[in-house]
Amino acid sequence: MRASESTYKNVAKHCSAYSAKDCCKNTVSNKSGDVSVSCTTCKHFSDDGKKHCKLDLFDPIVADHNF
Repeated sequence: MRASESTYKNVAKHCSAYSAKDCCKNTVSNKSGDVSVSCTTCKHFSDDGKKHCKLDLFDPIVADHNF
């Protein structure tokens, strides 16, 4: 999954499973509207180069909200 950073932010703001990575917990908060909330700062987001949600929630959220 490759998306724009604005899409990653919008999806994260609407994701009930968003949880900040340990390295990011002091700078982001769930569903707060904080601009730092993003799929890329979520512990469920894979950093292995494939860039995908390990819980497979990205596509359903995009579809539900028409991002």
